[in-house]
Amino acid sequence: MSACIHFSHLSFAYSKQSSLALDNVDFAIGKGESFALLGPNGAGKTTLLRILCGRLSALNGCVKLDSEMRLPNGMLNLAKCGILLENPGVYPRLSIEEYLRFFADFYAVPDLKTRLSKLADALGILNLFQKMGTLSQGMRQKVQIMRALLPCPSLLLLDEPVANLDPESRETVWELLADWKRQTNGTLVVCSHILAEMDKVATSFAILERGKLLCCKKVSDLQNREVEIRVRIPEGETEAAFCEHLLSSAKKTKGEVLNVKTVRPSLEKFYWECVASLKSQGLKK
Repeated sequence: MSACIHFSHLSFAYSKQSSLALDNVDFAIGKGESFALLGPNGAGKTTLLRILCGRLSALNGCVKLDSEMRLPNGMLNLAKCGILLENPGVYPRLSIEEYLRFFADFYAVPDLKTRLSKLADALGILNLFQKMGTLSQGMRQKVQIMRALLPCPSLLLLDEPVANLDPESRETVWELLADWKRQTNGTLVVCSHILAEMDKVATSFAILERGKLLCCKKVSDLQNREVEIRVRIPEGETEAAFCEHLLSSAKKTKGEVLNVKTVRPSLEKFYWECVASLKSQGLKK
């Protein structure tokens, strides 16, 4: 799989006096992947996305982009990119439709009216004439997701896309993003604290901690690690007795196996293992 984005030995600090927000971070994101950026607050996830978008300049290193995603000057082609970063600007006097049309003008979105209607229906936004300043936090988040998806981009950069949303709305957003993936085979990069959801969404992931890259792996790699097998046995039979039967001979066992289930190590479990390992090494203070 060819790389869509390569963060090459990136370092960044917000001031000369501050510690590094990114410290020699180096990894690649493959074209067409659903990539999760994981880590606690202050790990450097949002800083990484801001450098990618051109909103910050790296102290050292660079971002290398696939030819389809870069401009002649080497910067990210924002016309092919949908972006949702934290604390996006809101124009409170504009209606939802006016707000989205304002941004759509930058992308020359074809058949904008139909596009707005489909996205609004998918996200349960019933009134596009409602003023942005009157919206709840959850509704504003839905509008920002609409804005990111408006141009039907090849690359989506989303920072906590389901923040402020209830469980039903979160599921709706992930389904909408899955539809976008099926239609475009685009590349999705997501920062999220909800590890259980990332376990379902991500194909690859990177874990950042205090500006350092702890690991970068494919989710499929976790399947090659030690797995847990759960066996359901009849009521009244002890685990020890059943295991004795099972070890002596699977065919001759007197125990009745009601269910056998293989449990893949989850992304969430692997994340906490990495954090625990870091603590044991005394690297996290």
